[in-house]
Amino acid sequence: MTEVRKPYNTWASRRPVADKQKRIRREKQTAAIQRFAAGKTETIEATPKLK
Repeated sequence: MTEVRKPYNTWASRRPVADKQKRIRREKQTAAIQRFAAGKTETIEATPKLK
C-alpha cells in the first residue's frame, strides 16, 4: 500500500521533520565513534548541535 502524501494546499510543500535531523546527527556521531574505535582517528569528532 503505497500512498502518495499530498499537502492540504497544492502550493504548499511538506514541512521539515525534526526527527530526520536528529537521526542524521546520531548516525554521524556513531560513525565518528566507530572510526575512533578502529584506530583511524586520534579523537572523536564532535558533531554540530541542532538549533
